[in-house]
Amino acid sequence: MACNCKKDLEEKLLERFKEQSPEANGHCVSLQGYALIFGEKLEQKGCMTIASTASFPLKKGGMKEKRQTQNMVFTYCPFCAEKY
Repeated sequence: MACNCKKDLEEKLLERFKEQSPEANGHCVSLQGYALIFGEKLEQKGCMTIASTASFPLKKGGMKEKRQTQNMVFTYCPFCAEKY
């Protein structure tokens, strides 16, 4: 990643979490939705799961709902809009 948004946001969220829960210990914050992309070089990029549902007609009559999931990988950082 060209930017440090993930690291910076995790640090800020961790500090906020510690402020909100001072009685706890072992605080940890990790942004989800990042994937390692194998290509010419190993990169970490933001991603999001897409869930699709639709009802399809059956040959014997009636309808059946089908679900599908896919992953969308971001080309730009969702926080600062810098190109990955």
